[in-house]
Amino acid sequence: MKNVISLLTNNFKHDNRVLKECTTLSKAGYNVTIVALHAEGLAVKEILKNKLKVHRIQLKSRNWSKNRIIQLFKYAEYFYHLVKHHRKADIIHCNDIEPLPLAVMIKWFFNRKLKIIYDAHELEFDKKEKGSGYYPQAILALTEKILIKNTDAMITVTPLIAEAYAKRYNIIPPKLVMNCPTYKTYVPSKDIFRKKFNIRADQKIYLYQGGLLPKRGIEEILTAFEQLDNQYVIVFLGFGPLVNSVKKAVKENDNIFFHDAVSQAELPNFTCSADFGFCLLQGSTKNHQFALGNKIFEYIQARLPILCSNMPGFKLIMEDNMGIVIQDHNNIPAIKDASQEIQLLDPLKYLKALELAAKKYNWENQEKVLLDIYEGLYEK
Repeated sequence: MKNVISLLTNNFKHDNRVLKECTTLSKAGYNVTIVALHAEGLAVKEILKNKLKVHRIQLKSRNWSKNRIIQLFKYAEYFYHLVKHHRKADIIHCNDIEPLPLAVMIKWFFNRKLKIIYDAHELEFDKKEKGSGYYPQAILALTEKILIKNTDAMITVTPLIAEAYAKRYNIIPPKLVMNCPTYKTYVPSKDIFRKKFNIRADQKIYLYQGGLLPKRGIEEILTAFEQLDNQYVIVFLGFGPLVNSVKKAVKENDNIFFHDAVSQAELPNFTCSADFGFCLLQGSTKNHQFALGNKIFEYIQARLPILCSNMPGFKLIMEDNMGIVIQDHNNIPAIKDASQEIQLLDPLKYLKALELAAKKYNWENQEKVLLDIYEGLYEK
């Protein structure tokens, strides 16, 4: 039985992709431990379903300044604990760029037999709109360039990001493990939103779920629905820095509603309680342009027609009758027009198209690729 460390530099509280990957590996017979950073209120050690272990490392330097130089001391302390407790692992699965130097140093100095998988959840060398308060974008990109050839396998999340990595570093294209939910059979609406917010049966419910962040079209959607009559209802489900902007609009409009984020287990019932789903990434980086936001797959599994931005990544997914690609997704009149136009779609056609997509874009298909990657580590 191979010992696998899934390595994070967050507290592993909301990382559903990591949980799905590790659950798949544990079910397949790997001894998996998720190693993350400790935070107040979370267990240092716990055992989840399927014998999945979690170890959150407590840093004495945790409450020190967030100055970048001090962050390096925290990073060094994290490395010390990794070496102390986990240096004998067979495989370290690095989630994003930040853990990669830690794994490579363990391989160089403590465990030459270690296999390293680099799982880039984003286009790390061109995501500066998201950025990092601790690590300048240039440093992240340089680190990746230096260390990527020390890995034994690489995974990423969209076809266009895989192509971009292959071209930039002259490597074999990374394997593709998309962040899809498990397949769900179609069920009629649970009507959670209608019951909670007293929304009438003749009003159509549009949903934005996920992080309430800049460059997600939230401000534009709010303005569009402020101008639409109350036959068009929008619900924002999530959390983030723009939550106060949404709550302000809720107070001023009778067709705009807000619901706190819910657990991943509860989310499907909420998603299928809407009629249409918004996914309006607007960033200018290649990371945004090539992305396939998690919510687009969640809408597909709920069989919701999708209103998405005109990004290359989304256009790879959107087939005829699945919804509307808004050509000018920064334009409020275009968002209003699309919101009206999508109601004209034939339900028989979009349910058929979304069912085909649901059977294609699900975790059951993605985990086969993940397991093949792990099996291939010891075939070389």
